[in-house]
Amino acid sequence: MFSCRNATSLMTDEREGRLSGGVRLKYRLHMLVCGHCKTFRRQLDRTIAIVKGLPRTEIPRETEDDLVAAFRARATRSGARPR
Repeated sequence: MFSCRNATSLMTDEREGRLSGGVRLKYRLHMLVCGHCKTFRRQLDRTIAIVKGLPRTEIPRETEDDLVAAFRARATRSGARPR
């Protein structure tokens, strides 16, 4: 069974066209029937649109490194694939 955890961990890959045929099919079938994941996807899309609309500012390298480390640690704890 393709779970919500599977679907949410693949949303970025799906947006960027990086899902293989079988995984893409399972993802799309799940998204057809799961209202929670549809809502999460809409929220993700809206968040991305808002962030893209923000003025560009320079982020200190140390802050960027800390954010990447925090996201990787969270992904590891949640069982998502590390990047």
